[in-house]
Amino acid sequence: MKAFITGASLGIGKAIAEALAAKGYDLILNARNSERLKHFSKNLTGKYPSIHCDCLAADLTDPKERSSLTQSIRSRHQKLDVVVNNAGIFETGDCLQDPEVFETAIDLHLKAPFYLIVDLSSLLRASRNPHVINIASVQSKTPNAQSPAYSVSKYALRGLSDNMREVFKKDGIKVTNVMPGYTWSNSWEGAEFPRERLMEPEDIAKVVVCALTLGKSAVMEEVVLRPQLGEFPD
Repeated sequence: MKAFITGASLGIGKAIAEALAAKGYDLILNARNSERLKHFSKNLTGKYPSIHCDCLAADLTDPKERSSLTQSIRSRHQKLDVVVNNAGIFETGDCLQDPEVFETAIDLHLKAPFYLIVDLSSLLRASRNPHVINIASVQSKTPNAQSPAYSVSKYALRGLSDNMREVFKKDGIKVTNVMPGYTWSNSWEGAEFPRERLMEPEDIAKVVVCALTLGKSAVMEEVVLRPQLGEFPD
């Protein structure tokens, strides 16, 4: 089995890569930071020597880098069983006053997943059990005045997931939309509240593994995860 994961060097993406490596998946890992990606890959293959990791650094908001990435994947691999669209950025601010924030969010959270799937769909069709996992957010269901560009782009990703699922039914490609609330990552370092108020990225990874282990006739269409004590720290 082979999985391609974006945003794989930190947070949720890293946890998903760890979980799939433990299940014996060969991995194609993407992130912007090449050195961090290579270091993580080396640790993974040291821990799970039976798997193979292919590291492909690229900025997914750049169409040229994105195209080069998918060309490399198609040239090196014959099929993909899983694509995890996880790469993301969280920025606050009024996108009406700063349209560049809006454009970046749309480029990364909507355009990148769309074009990656368009370019890699032939490799998914070559799999016996193909699956697309889109990591959205609870903000794809609830507007947020503090981070409207992020919320809008995640709403769009949720809609993309729903429509992909309909389009890909005939090909047997499952599409799952995962919508986490606040989850621990390096960006929370120094925050003045207990870490236990946040979910752990490993819990998101467990849900992804669960979605991938369902029988062929079942699909986990979407799942919402929130911290047990509430989304937003007091």
